[in-house]
Amino acid sequence: MKTVVAFILVIIALTVVTAGCVASTPTGGTIYQRLQNEDPAVRNEAIVEAGNTKNAKTIPLLIDRLSDTESDARMFAGIALRKITGKNFGWRSWNSRIERDKAIRRWQQWAKKTASAVEPTSVTSTTRPSK
Repeated sequence: MKTVVAFILVIIALTVVTAGCVASTPTGGTIYQRLQNEDPAVRNEAIVEAGNTKNAKTIPLLIDRLSDTESDARMFAGIALRKITGKNFGWRSWNSRIERDKAIRRWQQWAKKTASAVEPTSVTSTTRPSK
């Protein structure tokens, strides 16, 4: 009987512990939607995915993420853009806000001139995710 009770307590404890391991926000949707998600973890996951898959169609949204409110998202966006384009335009996530803004403007100017930076028609680009 003690073994059965102990086993049940272990199962309950594992259920409680692992419940916190499940993502609390949905990660579904297109990569374009996830790049604009209000949850930083979802945005970061999408940013990394865009870089790893070298998805050039995400470039405009990755440029937007360079001014994200979350420092991790800014850092990952810079890495993803470099993976996709081979460029960095002086972007350093640890630079001052002024220096980051200058690099963002260089990215934006480059994107306007580059055919691979065509924004998906179903997505509205934003500077920061809405809260």
